Amino acid sequence: MVNSHNPYPATLREACMAKQKGAVPYAGGTDFMIRHAKALQTGQCPPFIFLNDLNELQGISNPDNTVRIGALATMAALSVNKEIPGLLSQACNCVGSPALRSAATLGGNICTASPAGDSLPPLYALGAQVEICSPAGRRLMPIRDFISGPGTTTLQSDELLSAVILPVNEFNEFYHHKVSPRVANAITKVSLAVAARIENKRIKKIRMAFGSVGPTIICCPQIEAACTGSSLSELLSAVPELKIMVEKTIKPIDDHRSTAQYRRSIAANLLADCIETFGNP
Repeated sequence: MVNSHNPYPATLREACMAKQKGAVPYAGGTDFMIRHAKALQTGQCPPFIFLNDLNELQGISNPDNTVRIGALATMAALSVNKEIPGLLSQACNCVGSPALRSAATLGGNICTASPAGDSLPPLYALGAQVEICSPAGRRLMPIRDFISGPGTTTLQSDELLSAVILPVNEFNEFYHHKVSPRVANAITKVSLAVAARIENKRIKKIRMAFGSVGPTIICCPQIEAACTGSSLSELLSAVPELKIMVEKTIKPIDDHRSTAQYRRSIAANLLADCIETFGNP
């Protein structure tokens, strides 16, 4: 653990080196403060490194036909930015309350690695890559490889998530729905994000991701393959079979928020609603 360090690093490299020595990265803190409440009460919490002044983690840009989103972009900013795919901005607008969205960061939501994380299904569906930095340099990897389990990622001790990279113009239709007990300030029970390329009323490409129905976000390559190449009318006819495929693909559990059977039923109904939305715009 760090005994003495600069809690306000001047560079990303300095922040990575402080993290390697045991300091905890801190930005919005909306998840961190809940997870570490007990440690704070007992005085066992490690020291912080505050990231908010690091320019390398800020901003939204468009290099090489992509959208690069700095890890410190807030949910509030992403929900209204016109450069952000609508699928992601809509999901960001579902996070907590307005006050929480003003503090919560995209990087924090990703690194918390909760299967109920609101930004994660859209990022999976859009084919997001994460940019990871360390004193040795930067590397890219698909977000689905970055999150390894509930609350865990593949970040090394000297690494920080610096940005998210999204392709642009790959999809032209989107669907997002979050089921929760309240409109605001509620953890997701089930969510579905779908990104599709539809041309002449036919599915050319489709990616879908379910949240809160497994230890990580659940992708559905078999269902995607079954949909690809089909006309919207064919998909509408295939809804009963696709719903069965959903129930066999996802891996929900019983917990204090919902039962596994409820999640299976709702997830299947969400996909049916998505297909009906695409088929009857």
